[in-house]
Amino acid sequence: MSHGITATDGMFTVRQAAWHDLGVVFEDYPNRAEAQQIAHPWEPLREPLFRHIPLMMQNPDNPGDINDWIPQLDTDGQPATRTEELSGWYANQRSDNGAMLGVVTDKYTTVKNSELWDIAEALEQSGTDVMYETGGSLRGGSQVWVLVRLQEPLQIKGDMRGETIPYFALQNSHDGSGSFRGQATMTRIVCMNTAHVSDMDARARGTEFVFRHTKNVGERISMAKQALSGWRQSIEDWKTQQEHLITVKVTNEGVQQFLEKFIPKPPEHLISERVAANVDEDRSKWLGAYRSITGEGIENTAYGLVAASTEYAEWHRKARNAESRFRRTFLSRNRIVTDAVGLALEAATVGA
Repeated sequence: MSHGITATDGMFTVRQAAWHDLGVVFEDYPNRAEAQQIAHPWEPLREPLFRHIPLMMQNPDNPGDINDWIPQLDTDGQPATRTEELSGWYANQRSDNGAMLGVVTDKYTTVKNSELWDIAEALEQSGTDVMYETGGSLRGGSQVWVLVRLQEPLQIKGDMRGETIPYFALQNSHDGSGSFRGQATMTRIVCMNTAHVSDMDARARGTEFVFRHTKNVGERISMAKQALSGWRQSIEDWKTQQEHLITVKVTNEGVQQFLEKFIPKPPEHLISERVAANVDEDRSKWLGAYRSITGEGIENTAYGLVAASTEYAEWHRKARNAESRFRRTFLSRNRIVTDAVGLALEAATVGA
């Protein structure tokens, strides 16, 4: 899996280095000037596109055929051309090194990197400093992002280890391949893969906000504040669900029913010894997660069943390789959690 970070891309993280060990690691949260200088010390510039059109001439060796044309040659004996501006299309390039970022139409309004940071700076409505968690560019600057962390971590009541840190991501593409978007996400963006996961996560939660490519940055900031309001509401909804699950009690009989449905075993007459052994092994791994230190204090609750199922799916379930584990852990996680929630609530009715 490629991280998408080239030699001309800049990025930073705070305290914790990225898995690829690239970029600058700040010991504490940087201010905007410090972070922007590392992540985006350049701007996208729109430049006209030109094409070379070959100059043709009628073949002097075949003057009778009006359809017989050959290239004209210049004084060096090379095919001669004329230059023509390509109407309706432009090239986006970097202001610092002139590198090509992508080709866009004349209807595409470029959002500058500085405007991205203007919106990130406006996200914290409490008046305190913005906590810039990560930021950078991918594929030579074709894609850019800034990730902001909430001032206070989210804590699920009743779970000592249930702390989750939500983020707000701003992502943009300078090659015309994607929109300018704000996202409520639980994903810490540090590479191309996690940027994609943030897209998937926010869309699944219904907390992605796509910004129109208008010319007025003030309007963008206003839209960002509206998006932040929706983001905070989505976090509260998620928190409410988790805190409800932790109050739902499940008997030992219900736990067993949940496990049998979450990791089902085919009928005896349709199952081989190998498959049966694999199911038993997977159920044992789930029980290991359920009874581990991460499950202390949340045993025999619907929340505990969901937490164990998520841990099992991410870390204990067999995967063919690292990439298949990555895809399953992140890209299909929402379905796994949704199924686990339904089964957990059903299990709560057993022996109640």
